[in-house]
Amino acid sequence: MEKYLKVSVVGQGTYGIVYKVKCRSTGKEFALKRYNYGVEDSTVRELSCLAALKGHPYVVSVHDCFFDEGKVAMLLSYVPYTLSGIIHKGHGLKSYHEPGRVERSIPLSFVAHFSRQVAHALSCMHEMNIVHRDLTPFNVLLTEDLTVKVADMGLSRQCSKWMSPTVVTEAYRAPELFDECGKYRLEYTCAIDMWSLGVMIAEAMEGEVIFRQRLDHREKSMYRIIAETLGSQRPLLRIDCILGP
Repeated sequence: MEKYLKVSVVGQGTYGIVYKVKCRSTGKEFALKRYNYGVEDSTVRELSCLAALKGHPYVVSVHDCFFDEGKVAMLLSYVPYTLSGIIHKGHGLKSYHEPGRVERSIPLSFVAHFSRQVAHALSCMHEMNIVHRDLTPFNVLLTEDLTVKVADMGLSRQCSKWMSPTVVTEAYRAPELFDECGKYRLEYTCAIDMWSLGVMIAEAMEGEVIFRQRLDHREKSMYRIIAETLGSQRPLLRIDCILGP
């Protein structure tokens, strides 16, 4: 760790802390993800998935893994923007304030741009039988030139018949993951990632989180909110906008 200077904290969660660091000898910037705990299954899975996807143009790159102050640390490429920041604040998107832009929405050209790149990354992952299991606008990063880098694979794993249902941030969770019986294991597939991508596309086009519990409807389950939204709301997507003619 002596080779790197910690610049700032860029992320924090139950897993640990992500720092922006700078190489003392070259000045190059990286992201340092330091885990709170030891070598757990989730840590091993994340490293394994990133190693399998090494070199993919739309997946964040891992450069090194070592112990920092007795804790596992992973050195990743530093990527400045999140899809959430772009959708809701226009971070890094010069055309966010272009004339004629619909209020609260981003240009359709950018929706097509990021959705194609995320879909490309997911296609590669799913061909390897890897399911991400936490695809959200916070875990889709973008470089200065707005190239997608799918990140945060702490819940990713090789897909098997029975897996934990307690995955994916709730607003982006596929209906088959909402288990009313409290089962410890459920049977699902890589398709849950495609649902998450669809929700992100809709969020980008509408300018707001599509499935969200409101303060006055806390008693409603997210499954019910999804059913009511899709049953009553106008179509959110035009497939030609995403795939082109």
